[in-house]
Amino acid sequence: MPLKIAHLTASPNFGGVERLILEISRLLGHTKDAQHILASFPEGGKAQSFLCEAEKAGLPVYCFQNDMPHLIAATFELIRLLQQHQIQILCAHGHKARMLGWFAARRLRIPIIGISHGWTGENKKIQFYERIDQWMHRRMDHIVCVSQGQADKVIRSGTPAGRVSVIYNAVRMDRFDTVSGISFRQHLEAMFPSKPKFIIGAAGRLSPEKGFDLLISAAKTLTDKTLTEPQSFDCDKKGADKGQTAEENRQTVNSPNIGFVLFGDGTLQEALQKQIDEAGISPFVKLAGFTDRLDQYMPHFDLFVQSSRTEGLPSVLLEAMAAKRAVVATKVGGTGELVAEGSAAEDSTGFMVPPNDPVALAAAIQKVLNDDKLRRTMGENGRKRIEQNFTIEAQTEAYWNLFCRLISLRGV
Repeated sequence: MPLKIAHLTASPNFGGVERLILEISRLLGHTKDAQHILASFPEGGKAQSFLCEAEKAGLPVYCFQNDMPHLIAATFELIRLLQQHQIQILCAHGHKARMLGWFAARRLRIPIIGISHGWTGENKKIQFYERIDQWMHRRMDHIVCVSQGQADKVIRSGTPAGRVSVIYNAVRMDRFDTVSGISFRQHLEAMFPSKPKFIIGAAGRLSPEKGFDLLISAAKTLTDKTLTEPQSFDCDKKGADKGQTAEENRQTVNSPNIGFVLFGDGTLQEALQKQIDEAGISPFVKLAGFTDRLDQYMPHFDLFVQSSRTEGLPSVLLEAMAAKRAVVATKVGGTGELVAEGSAAEDSTGFMVPPNDPVALAAAIQKVLNDDKLRRTMGENGRKRIEQNFTIEAQTEAYWNLFCRLISLRGV
C-alpha cells in the first residue's frame, strides 16, 4: 500500500519552494511506493502558477476555497481533504500551512513535518507571523531545515534538537545538461541600448531581505568605473586608443561593457526602479520582472550574484552553480555551506562578502569579471559541487527515510 503524503503551502508564485515540492513529489512517485497531493491556499489567485506546473507534471493538486480571514473554515476544509485522500503524513511549508496544518494533523492523529526554508523579518507584519511560526515549530512532529544555519536558528528558538534535521535544498541536474539556444543570450543583450560584453544575473523576490538595493549600489560603483575607465574588465579596446582624449573614451564606453539583469517581482519594484533612475544607471541595470524560464537564461549569464541580507539555502544559487556559473554571494544563512570560497582553492566556486556591504560586493564582482580563467574554473567547480552534494536524488532519499521513520514511530 503506497505511503500517502500531502504538501501544504501558500504559494505566491512558482519559485524555489514550489519547485522543491514538485521535484520531491514527482521523484518519490517514480522511485518509491508513494502518492502525493499538492495543496495551496489561493493567495488571491497567485497560487495558480504553482498548481498548473504541478498538474503539467501529472501530480494531483488542490486549491482551497477558503483563505484569510476565514481560517476556521479553511482548517475544516483541510481536514476533509486529508480524510478524503487518506493522508498519512502532512508536510507544511510556511507559517500559515504550519498553523492550520497542526490543528488538522492533531485532529486526524497523523504526523506533521514543518519545512523551514528561512525567516526574512522583512517587515513588522512578517516578523509577527514569524514569531507565531517559531511557536508552531515547537509543536511539529519534526522540522526539516534547508541548511545547518537555519537549523541553528530553529533550535535557538526553542525547538528540541532531536526533532530537527537538515536536508539541503537541491536541484535537478538535467535542467542544465543542454544549454538553451543562443536566443536567450540575445534576449538578455536586447534589454540594453548597446550590447554589453558581460551580463550579470540576479533573481528573487523584490523585498528587503533580498538586498537588491545593495546590488544596485554595487552596480552604480561598477558602471561609473566602466564609464571613466574604458579598459576595465578587459573591454573591447575599440575607441579606447591611447591617442584619444578621456572625454572621447568616456563617450565610447557609453556603449556599456557591463549590464545587470534582475529577474523577479515584489513590493519593492517601484522603489528599486526609482533607485536605478536616480543613480543614472538605467541603461545598465534592468528589472526584468518574474520569469518561469530562469533555468534557460541562467547559462547565458557571465556571473550570478546573490546580495541577500538573510537566506536559508538559496535555490537560485544552486541553479547558477548547476549551470556552471561563477557566483558572488553574501555570507548569510546557509550560503557558506553551499559556496566554496576564494580564488586560490582548487575547488572554489565563487566569492562571499559580508551582507550590507555594496563596496565589497562590487569589488568581488570586478575580481571575477577581470579573470576569464578564474570565472570558468569557478563555474566548472560549482557544477561538480552540486553533483556531489546537492542532487535532487539525494534530497528525495533523505525525505523518504524521514517519512518512513515517522510512520514507524507513529505506527500508522
